[in-house]
Amino acid sequence: MAAVLVVEDNPEHQAVLAEIVRRLGHVATVTGDGRAGLAAARADRFDLIVADVDMPHLDGIRMCQALRADPVTADVPVVLITGYLPPGDTLLTEAGAVAVVPKPFSIRDLTETLRQFLPLPPDAPFLAELMQSLDTGAIACDPQGRLVFANRAIRDFFGDDCATVPVHEWPERFHLRHHDGRPLQPEDLPLLQALAGRSVHHADLRALDRERRLRWFAINARPVRDPAGTLLGAVAAVHDVTSDHHQLQYEKCKAEVLQALVHAPDVQHAGRAVLRSVSTCLDWPYLRLWLVDEVTDRLRPEVTHTAGGALDIPFPPSLNRGQGLAGRCWQTGELVWVPDIHAGDSPVLPLVRSTGYRAAGAVPVLSAEQVVGVLTFFTPGRQDPEPALAVLLTGIAGLLGAYLERRRSDELQNQLAASIGEYIALVGHELRTPLTSIATYTDLIAESGDDTTIGEVRDLLAVIERNNARLRTLVERLLDLSALESGHAGLTVGTVDVSAVLRAAVATVIADSGEPADRIRTDLPDRLQISGDQARLRQVAENLIGNAVKYSPAGSAVTVTLTAEEDAAVLTVTDAGMGIPEGERNRLFARLYRATNARHSGIPGAGLGLALSRAIVELHRGTITLTAGDAGGTIATVRLPLSPTSP
Repeated sequence: MAAVLVVEDNPEHQAVLAEIVRRLGHVATVTGDGRAGLAAARADRFDLIVADVDMPHLDGIRMCQALRADPVTADVPVVLITGYLPPGDTLLTEAGAVAVVPKPFSIRDLTETLRQFLPLPPDAPFLAELMQSLDTGAIACDPQGRLVFANRAIRDFFGDDCATVPVHEWPERFHLRHHDGRPLQPEDLPLLQALAGRSVHHADLRALDRERRLRWFAINARPVRDPAGTLLGAVAAVHDVTSDHHQLQYEKCKAEVLQALVHAPDVQHAGRAVLRSVSTCLDWPYLRLWLVDEVTDRLRPEVTHTAGGALDIPFPPSLNRGQGLAGRCWQTGELVWVPDIHAGDSPVLPLVRSTGYRAAGAVPVLSAEQVVGVLTFFTPGRQDPEPALAVLLTGIAGLLGAYLERRRSDELQNQLAASIGEYIALVGHELRTPLTSIATYTDLIAESGDDTTIGEVRDLLAVIERNNARLRTLVERLLDLSALESGHAGLTVGTVDVSAVLRAAVATVIADSGEPADRIRTDLPDRLQISGDQARLRQVAENLIGNAVKYSPAGSAVTVTLTAEEDAAVLTVTDAGMGIPEGERNRLFARLYRATNARHSGIPGAGLGLALSRAIVELHRGTITLTAGDAGGTIATVRLPLSPTSP
């Protein structure tokens, strides 16, 4: 048993160094600074000195130099530990240390370094105790491949009965694999390779522990021979490198997520790419991205990823705050980890617990410090909380939140940049066109001869009157839109039957367009009430239905439907018209903007109906979107909250 002097001023590091020395079967004496360490080394004989470099009173380098200069201590090996100087610094090499260990260090690395300068305990009980106390797995077999020793680290992982299993049966019995997932054949087992006379260095292996968690190992194995060269058996050291493997996994996952978000054109593509990357890198079979629905203030599933062969989960279509795992995460704004979804305090919904999954988790997606979504995952094996994994998931959720914020910011900036120039040009166009007609026809009247008949003048005045009405309507709608957007025009809120509003709007559009009544097909409930401004909502309905009729071929059907989805009323207006060119759909909500195909169709319009509709819908805390129909045309969708709305 050797005597080891530990010179370290950090109490926590003192405890670690002393424990490593104890596990190696030796006795540690601890001092708190270089001056005390030097005095202790001169007072007693030590077999090894382990010292920190950066210490008060006397640093490790000067202490080492003093030891080398003293004949009593000149031959005592010194191992220096440094977080201050790089290991190759000339000050360290000139100090006379036998080894330099940089901070941060791992238990395994420091143990291997100290073992080089310490003798093995001479008695078998010490050696046996040492082997049992090692964190590194140790295993040995006889020439016939029968296990003769497996230390506590091995038994804790594979079970106490592992010593009764023949070595060649281990790959099948314990589901051993290479790191890439390929099954490990018996002849590939490092212990059997050593038994065949080969030394094995850092062979890779992965296995499921007793909790069915994946663990990764690096294994060294050597044959054991007597002085005459006769094979006595083989030994192997099994190093758990799971944390190192996870670190590589996490770095790869983060890189893939970043790459996916850089190229994703929209939230759907971004969500699918992120969930696929996380599933592949972390071997999680089921993930789901929930986003907060601003209309209903509920969580709704946006993207779901299910790996091949994985079970689907029967989630409800939406969740309230605090409801289920995702709702709990939304409510707290913090990562929620559930190592066992069947535990009594599990927040997972009962219908989810009946699936074959065992562990789950949820991480909030934040945008501007507000929870805008939740990322959930489910795994068939136990998944304990890991700090590094929690950091990764929080980082991925942060990247998703930043992507959502950037997309929203980019859209607003693009709309603003485009609308400024377009607005000036479009206002000029929409104002100049009727003003030109008014001016020219006024000139024609002024230049008409005295013999011009009243009928001819009346025709010219009709053109002036028509353009004057168009100009007046344009100005009034622009002022109305500005008042809505600036907040100067509020809502007159009351209980509104949306079904009745839509029936009245359909009747108005039919009367104004002169179309047959069966041109517009409706699918409306008898009654569906919300809180809102009846006149403004009718204005939205007439705009959307009128556009559908105006931009559709004669005789084609326009369909108006109204449904209730939990906390939202959903209106859709579907037509089979000319559609909207790709890339112009969102721009149609800008003032005076008309799609290129509509501007050149000869169909009159000012490009204000959709802008007014969006302003009204947003004042009702709803959303309005335009999408392409499956067979062409356009689908306009309005979602309005069923809960009371404040103006």
